[in-house]
Amino acid sequence: MSIGEAMWQPRFLQWVAEIAPEGKTGAYMGIAQLPWFMTKFITASYSGWFLQRYCPADGTMNTQTLWLIYALIAMITPVVLVVAKGWIGASVQGSDMSSKKTA
Repeated sequence: MSIGEAMWQPRFLQWVAEIAPEGKTGAYMGIAQLPWFMTKFITASYSGWFLQRYCPADGTMNTQTLWLIYALIAMITPVVLVVAKGWIGASVQGSDMSSKKTA
């Protein structure tokens, strides 16, 4: 997951900087970091539950299921991005059009 994030994050931030209106790049970059920031809190809450359930201190460990679930969670983001590509592209084109009209 770290390798994927290392490859994905710079490209995403580059894209955000490219679509940001002039003078608002910093605000767009800050907002773009919000999902990453939120996942740090979300991951902390469910990772403890997964460890208790699949890797208990006493009892049978089921680490295969734990890693399968984590792999599925990691694969959700690219699938959602591919599915939402048209919607994201339409909103970007719409914002380009509105900024050109006001200029």
